[in-house]
Amino acid sequence: MAFEKTIPLNEFITLQRGFDLPQDKRVMGDIPVVASTGVVGYHNEEKVLAPGVVIGRSGSIGGGQYITTNFWPLNTTLWVKDFKGHHPRFVYYLLRSIDFSQFNVGSGVPTLNRNHLSGILVADTSYSYEKEASDIIGI
Repeated sequence: MAFEKTIPLNEFITLQRGFDLPQDKRVMGDIPVVASTGVVGYHNEEKVLAPGVVIGRSGSIGGGQYITTNFWPLNTTLWVKDFKGHHPRFVYYLLRSIDFSQFNVGSGVPTLNRNHLSGILVADTSYSYEKEASDIIGI
């Protein structure tokens, strides 16, 4: 299917930097603490309601995680703050398909700056298309 219109990524979704949560401030609970590489522990408080999509911001960049429970995204991540009416699973697949290494601004540790990602052009797809595609691909 050819798409007639593309829009900048920041018009498609809003990405937000994760939150600080030092190890010594974590209180054991059942809320996943999500880092750039995946779940690294649990806490008693969530910052984001499910479903969620997270990519690596520092250390391990890009990739993508689809989170099905409320969670705490660490500051090593970028998480989707606003899906802007787009299907969360489709957004997950979309972000996994982008090679974020070209946006690395770190000298020693790979790092993404969300402001540098806003110019990435993506197809302006409908929710019904996104849901159908996500159902076919599955998770």
